[in-house]
Amino acid sequence: MKSNKGITLITLVITIIILLIVGGISLTVGNNMIEEAQDKKLVSELNMVQHAILEQYAKYQTTKDTSYIKVGDKIELIDVRNIANNMGIGLVNIPDSYSNKDYYKLDKLSLLRIGIENTEDEYIVNYITGEVINNTKKYTSDNKALYVRADSFYNK
Repeated sequence: MKSNKGITLITLVITIIILLIVGGISLTVGNNMIEEAQDKKLVSELNMVQHAILEQYAKYQTTKDTSYIKVGDKIELIDVRNIANNMGIGLVNIPDSYSNKDYYKLDKLSLLRIGIENTEDEYIVNYITGEVINNTKKYTSDNKALYVRADSFYNK
């Protein structure tokens, strides 16, 4: 009898199928990890902007210098409400006793003025309520609104 040397066709096909399955799983897991990392970056940046605007508000409270809470381009409340409604979020109802209820759009330059560097996104903020909306991306990969507000506002 002849001695068979080499790989049979069936072994070769099974090996290729296994490699395709492992490759597909790796791509899926890799893409999910990339999306999760991007989402974490977006949420972290959102919280960083909120921290910066709350610092600006604290400076305003200390000095009564309104320039701390007027960084950015003022945006009309109706426009902010439209953005919020489209995103499915509810804005904070600011009592009439507050004199400054304004929302501001922060671009890259405005963000630099409050100490935020290396961001590509624009934000809509309210210095009084601590509300921050990512106006560029708006949602995470799992469709959660990129919006945060300060819980401390409700304790007043």
